[in-house]
Amino acid sequence: MTTEPTCQKVAQSRQLAALIFSAAVVFGASGCKTFSDHTRATRTALDLGDLNAALSASNRALDVKGADSLPADLGKNDALLLLDRAMVLLARQEHQLSARDFQMADKAVEMLDFSRSTADEIVRYMFSDSAGPYKARPYEKLMINTMNMLNYLARGNLEGARVEARRFSVMRDYLLGADKVDHDAVRRAGVPGSYFAGYTFEKSDVPDAALRYYDEVLQGIDTPTLSETLGRLMRQSGYRTPRLDAASARGNDQAVTANRPSEVFIVVSYGRVPPLVAKRVPIGFALTVASVFLSATAVKQANRLAAQGLVTWVNYPEPAPARDDYPVPQVTIDGSNYPAEVIADVDAVTRHAWDESKGRVMAAAVTRMLTRAAVGAGAGVAVGKASGESGLGVLASMITQASMAAADKPDTRSWATLPARIAVVRAELPPGKHRVEVTVLGRQQRFETNLESSQWVVVDVTELSTR
Repeated sequence: MTTEPTCQKVAQSRQLAALIFSAAVVFGASGCKTFSDHTRATRTALDLGDLNAALSASNRALDVKGADSLPADLGKNDALLLLDRAMVLLARQEHQLSARDFQMADKAVEMLDFSRSTADEIVRYMFSDSAGPYKARPYEKLMINTMNMLNYLARGNLEGARVEARRFSVMRDYLLGADKVDHDAVRRAGVPGSYFAGYTFEKSDVPDAALRYYDEVLQGIDTPTLSETLGRLMRQSGYRTPRLDAASARGNDQAVTANRPSEVFIVVSYGRVPPLVAKRVPIGFALTVASVFLSATAVKQANRLAAQGLVTWVNYPEPAPARDDYPVPQVTIDGSNYPAEVIADVDAVTRHAWDESKGRVMAAAVTRMLTRAAVGAGAGVAVGKASGESGLGVLASMITQASMAAADKPDTRSWATLPARIAVVRAELPPGKHRVEVTVLGRQQRFETNLESSQWVVVDVTELSTR
């Protein structure tokens, strides 16, 4: 006959097993969506060219009524969501609202630093990569000021553009002076920001500063379209470098006689960098990628679990496939063709940044997997002791590990509305009315400008489709 205490013990063990199973269901239900899933509606609308729907989706993600509204308090993802909306507003030519969103996000977002550990980063490593506040990658911090300079230039606001240029310089100089940072990558990522900053100070009649920024551009790319501009500026300034001398020598001396010609500066930002998506990879592949960033003990423990068949997969974030190529925009002014020069391949910058961080990201995923395994083993021991049934303990261990695996959401947060490419056209034109037509990704946009003598106008064309 079964004694009453034994019956109670079995009942308790069954209740504990039922509780663990319920937790598995709850965790599995809550762990199905990642950040990129929640922002997919904005990107889908951009692919369709529906800027109204894209703005509505961004507002829903921020939980605000409209573009005039801001979140009362910035949550852990709101700064990143503001960057998404800022790009949508830029594409809609709503430069003032876009600048406001960029400024608020710039103040709120921190920069990712793998050389330091904080409480949030510990949580991310152990449980979920989306637990802490978003931290921008270095190139993203540079692009915040870069794109916001464009907002001010499009409005003819040189004072605001100069503020953004200085902020850009502070961040660029910090990164170039930091350890464990790829300085060549920083220079490439900073090319469009340096170009816009150079233009800002050129039109502000500060030739020394303009030349310093244009020299930074030449550190990253060879840009023939600057040759004549450099020649003009170097006649007004004593600032020289071998790069500036070589680049200006390619210009036409006859074209640099005018001091301040009327000019249209067309900036075309087009395409979109790929978002991060949740991926599952075999544990063996994960260890191959992450082993350099893991302790020998962690690698041994992971191999032991894999040999026992307790862990077979690891969840981690990875960039979605990028579009192979983007055609260069076609630009005409008053019916004449003007070749556009691509000054930034942002796709390549983001891919390089991912390749540099992939091992650390994978190490974080493996570390979380090991933590889940330890928790699952602990649950199995507890249930086994409570019930006296080892089989129930093994079941509890497997259910707990499965529930935590389901709840583990890789950090798919990234600034996925950044343009894939940035191209420019600089055209010196006589005073008067001019018709500008830009065809990019199959869509044509038309603008009319009325230039006065020695006046400059910036035309911003932002087409954030991947189709």
